[in-house]
Amino acid sequence: MNQMNIAFIGCGNHMFNFLYPRLRKLPVTTAGVCDKDPAKLSRFSSCYAVSKTYTDYREMIQETRPDAVVCAAEAKVHYEVARYCLLRQIPVYVEKVPCETAAQAEELAELSAKSGSIVMAGFNRRYATGYMMAKDVVSRKEFGQPAVFYMKFHASPYRSVDYFVFNHIIHLLDTACYILGKLDNISVLHRVFTPQKGSYVVNFTTASGTLGTLHSACMLATPFPMEYLDIAGTGGQEVTVDNLQDVRYNRSGPERDQIHGLPLQDNGDCLSWNASNGHAQGVDYMGFDAQLAEFYGAVSGGKPIASGIESCVNTMIALERVMELTRRAE
Repeated sequence: MNQMNIAFIGCGNHMFNFLYPRLRKLPVTTAGVCDKDPAKLSRFSSCYAVSKTYTDYREMIQETRPDAVVCAAEAKVHYEVARYCLLRQIPVYVEKVPCETAAQAEELAELSAKSGSIVMAGFNRRYATGYMMAKDVVSRKEFGQPAVFYMKFHASPYRSVDYFVFNHIIHLLDTACYILGKLDNISVLHRVFTPQKGSYVVNFTTASGTLGTLHSACMLATPFPMEYLDIAGTGGQEVTVDNLQDVRYNRSGPERDQIHGLPLQDNGDCLSWNASNGHAQGVDYMGFDAQLAEFYGAVSGGKPIASGIESCVNTMIALERVMELTRRAE
């Protein structure tokens, strides 16, 4: 398959600003777009010159018979759309959060395996350049086992603190699961300041012995630097990612003094990368381009994907546990 005909569900800001414009870089055509909100549908169809518009995604899929579906709505709709598509053997991309519960994620994974069609979840941090580098570093023999995992990702006030946990802290949980695997012994400290502002500390362990801490709060002004990852390994190395685009691999370099200097040691000194090193113009280092290109490659050529629904089960299990603990404490 060269040209792919895709049906789009959900015409909100994420689809309008992030997903649809990037998919147009790929050899795809638009089978139709769907949204229940006439205003969103009108804005979308006018801006992108889309002629086939629908308010019922089932009607759109039945009429257009697309090669694939891309959906960006809310978790309840993502699950319903993914299930509907899988039962008709249609590959589907759904934004995060891909469903409402771990049980739904498991159900979709089983349906995906039976139907032979993929469900890809839009966890863009898995495709962010810096985090892909960090995952590669952690997998290297010299790094040893991840001993300590720390991540923060703050945000401005959300519509509610529950909504913040479900839609934002899931990014931290998924990144941890993506790099480390299943999270165990989850505990939570949190404080709610207003219905829209709260702070959270999530601690966990893994089967391999990693100790993890996640920090997240919804109270900051959005221009502040707000995202950071730090992983230390038993081999004596450390990898950090500052705001997605500044990576440092701190290694056990040679000793130096002021008298006897040493040239840069390729196999020992710190490695550093940021988006200004190399051809950075027009490149998306947040992962949106990469994940959509991977979806196209999986549908058109059967290539593997890093965020299939089966890989999201551990994320949803961790999310359910965090939400249970925060609600129990209220």
